Amino acid sequence: MTKLDMRLLAERLRAMREAHGLSQTALAARADLNLGNVNELEQQRKSSVRADTIVALAEALGVSTDYLLGRIDDPTPPQKRSRPHKATPVG
Repeated sequence: MTKLDMRLLAERLRAMREAHGLSQTALAARADLNLGNVNELEQQRKSSVRADTIVALAEALGVSTDYLLGRIDDPTPPQKRSRPHKATPVG
């Protein structure tokens, strides 16, 4: 298991927030998070972050969780794959 790079998370979080023209307050509201939580993440004052926080931030910013976590360099969220339809029973 690789250790989360909190510096990279902070940089990407701030860059994407600014690219969307959002304040920390607006991002916190959009992600349904506490403003202090967003601020502490951007200021690298947290040593860890909960998975549901990463998901909320990624959804609010329209990026993938893997991008925020530094696992990939493309911020574009993956396309949802459609599920194959079940065959209709015959007879």
